[in-house]
Amino acid sequence: MKRLKKDGPVRFVEQILFDDNAWYFPTRSGAEYADFKSGFAPVFGVSSPEIAVVGSAKFGFSLAPQKGFRAFQPSDEEPNPSDLDVVIVSRPIFNETWHQLRRAHYQGAINAREFFQEDVFRRFIMIGADDERDTHYLRDLSRLMDRVRKEATTKFGITQTIKMRVYASWTDAKAYHIWSMQKLAEHHGIQ
Repeated sequence: MKRLKKDGPVRFVEQILFDDNAWYFPTRSGAEYADFKSGFAPVFGVSSPEIAVVGSAKFGFSLAPQKGFRAFQPSDEEPNPSDLDVVIVSRPIFNETWHQLRRAHYQGAINAREFFQEDVFRRFIMIGADDERDTHYLRDLSRLMDRVRKEATTKFGITQTIKMRVYASWTDAKAYHIWSMQKLAEHHGIQ
């Protein structure tokens, strides 16, 4: 909170949230985090700088106002275990997913408007958050998530649920997270 107060939301997001370190990957050199990003880059068809860890895995505690700075919960045996929140910046994945969501909606397969309207308006699509959003229209995305889970477990020993936010651009990713930090600052009376 001190850094958010000192730097403000824009600088906090640009210099801290999307830097080369993540609490979940503890080496000071950032080598584990870099390995994670470069390991997943081919899965998504992006370069490693297009991947970032956010949320409680980034800082070791949640920044969500309703969670009260709750510490990262690494074990499924803990109540409400933490997820690994991953940002992917990929216009092709975003556009193809948006296209498939529209097809699913028009075919009556899912209420894509209900499930995704707010996310798409903010130029991201959340993946891995809710199984009831699944539809055969998102088969490619489901296969991608299966690959991600397999890579996470076998290559990196990650057992947490992985939730991904696919953004169309870094401008969109930063805009959302700046807005989120502004809301956090307001919640804690930081102006």
